[in-house]
Amino acid sequence: METIRRESVIGFLAFLGIVLTGLPQTGQAAFGISPPFIHATHLVAGARYAQTVYLVQDRPDQDLPIKAEIDVPDRIRSWITIDRGENFSIPQGVRQFAVTIIIQVPQDTDLGAYNGKITFTSDPAQTGQVTIALGTQVSIDITVGNDIYRFFTVPVIRLMDIEEGWNPRVYVKFNNEGNVPESFDRATYELLDQYGAARLAVVQKNKGFPETLPFTIKEYTVDFPIDFHLGLGQYWGKVDFYQQDRLVASQKTVFNVLEKGSLSSPWSGILTYLRENWPLATGVLAILVGLGAAGLLWRKRRRHRLA
Repeated sequence: METIRRESVIGFLAFLGIVLTGLPQTGQAAFGISPPFIHATHLVAGARYAQTVYLVQDRPDQDLPIKAEIDVPDRIRSWITIDRGENFSIPQGVRQFAVTIIIQVPQDTDLGAYNGKITFTSDPAQTGQVTIALGTQVSIDITVGNDIYRFFTVPVIRLMDIEEGWNPRVYVKFNNEGNVPESFDRATYELLDQYGAARLAVVQKNKGFPETLPFTIKEYTVDFPIDFHLGLGQYWGKVDFYQQDRLVASQKTVFNVLEKGSLSSPWSGILTYLRENWPLATGVLAILVGLGAAGLLWRKRRRHRLA
């Protein structure tokens, strides 16, 4: 009797598990934003400030309609725009979706400090199994003053490969987080042999540096003219950038001098990108090879069926 009772209990639990498994799942998906704040605290009249935030979801199995609601004082409402608009969709398969929030301060505005937020909410009527609206918000802190705030970084300096006979070139990424334009005012470039031991040339540059506007990231190249022909091979270069006699950025690394046409041909840009982004290029190549193999297999099977 006890054995029969135990088997009945086990059977009932199994049946209950099957029933519960078959019920629709109502778990709420995760939805957030990074970073969750915008601190535009050094603005001046006429300034333009832009910051990119990322909407993050853990279940990108369908398009996700989003509505943005800007909740700030009426006086500054017209200053704030969103590059995606206030109604947009995060495409299926995208876990991190970039949204840029732009603040344009009028020329005739007064000094002041303002706070608010932007709320991003999904439309539950259009999100399939998600029955609860997903929402997240970014806090906004804006200060308009008349003080000068200077702060910039140079996160990337790269001595570029060049063709035979070209002058040395340096790629610069300049991030100006201050509220006044910034630029270098002097630079020194040392050209060394392939071992980094013997100095071949020293170039001083005192003008011609691009200016980076406030709250802007600018990318550009700087040429350093030399008075002799630079032949094929590998060299070392060292570049120092100065502002008001203060060293603000420096880099020493190897670069290559290539055959003429290696970089100036129509395919050079693509080849350079693939060389500098080889992990991505390898992945893309693997996908293309897979698609090609699948296409050949499909054609082979189709011919077999027709035969």
